[in-house]
Amino acid sequence: MPSRRRVRLAALVSSVLTLATALGSCAGPADGDRTAEARVGTPTPGATPASPATSGPPVARHASAPPAEVRLAGGRTYVLPTPARVRPGARRPLLLVLHSFGGTWRRMEHIGQFQRRAARRGYVVAYGIGAQRSWDADGCCGWSNAHHAKDVEYLADVVTDVRRRVPGIDPRRVYLTGFSNGAMMTLRALCERPHLFAAGVGVAGALVGRCRGGAPIHYLEIHGTSDAVVPYAGGRIDWLHATFPPVSDLPGTIASRAPGSVVAIRTHPCGHVWPVGGRCRLDAATIGWEFLRRYALPSPAHHVSGMARGG
Repeated sequence: MPSRRRVRLAALVSSVLTLATALGSCAGPADGDRTAEARVGTPTPGATPASPATSGPPVARHASAPPAEVRLAGGRTYVLPTPARVRPGARRPLLLVLHSFGGTWRRMEHIGQFQRRAARRGYVVAYGIGAQRSWDADGCCGWSNAHHAKDVEYLADVVTDVRRRVPGIDPRRVYLTGFSNGAMMTLRALCERPHLFAAGVGVAGALVGRCRGGAPIHYLEIHGTSDAVVPYAGGRIDWLHATFPPVSDLPGTIASRAPGSVVAIRTHPCGHVWPVGGRCRLDAATIGWEFLRRYALPSPAHHVSGMARGG
């Protein structure tokens, strides 16, 4: 009997360790936050199956080097995969990808296949890394929100650093995309730096602070009508310590602060997920790329003349 008990105990320990390893990528830094972060950081099982649009190996497998984590002068880091080669003198758009609360850049790459898509479209992609796996979206979430992390400044520093390292980045076509807390951060950055970011796409996000305005922004929100984490109809989510407005209010709210903005909403029947087809009936990455490509910032000369006129 003692032998059998030891066998059972060993099997139980092995199972626990296996589960812990599987959840490690979405577990947070604080014990009390782990359940919450796992729910936000990991899409609902079965809601993100492989589809023809997103299947296939990431472009990093074909790159000359694996994605590198780059340290900025201020100490924070981001991930810059090796960009695909382009003809000399070509101008390339830049896309910054922002993970969810409790998520990781690797999870975002897995569900969005951004590197492969960027290579096909001639873009450069970089992945932001939020402090303690969170972003300060001016109302949510986690460590970054509680400690007022300077995430807008961080994202601006990332853009500057990428432009220093990668030739040919087009300053008129710098874009953002993010999931959940990353989508909230996308909105905040667009509102606070409309002359840096040309457009953004958010999935399962919300405007949790006030849009500063000052210039029009271009934003697409993709949201599940069954989302129970960031409800489509809005409401208080106690475990996030956040109150979300109804998603349908977003275009009017932005327009009141930044007249001339383009804010679109696409819905799907799933919950708090990054949809890739299947029962969600749309692929967020495909729709997002098509939205972003429509927008570019005005040329510097146009912007300066507009400022001179008071515009």
